[in-house]
Amino acid sequence: MLTGKLERAFHLAEKHRIDVNTVTELTKIIEREVNMPGRVEEKVLLQMLSILENNKHILKEAT
Repeated sequence: MLTGKLERAFHLAEKHRIDVNTVTELTKIIEREVNMPGRVEEKVLLQMLSILENNKHILKEAT
């Protein structure tokens, strides 16, 4: 059974159509670099996923 952060990573990966590994690695980097409460880390993660998604759209339009 999946719990906590891993379950959230799977949900976000499915929602943003990216690899779960990407989400978990981003989470680890953010935890290490931001070093703030979980709510702030979650906001940073969602912003980074949004940037990645926007970049994918831009690249698709450019090709």
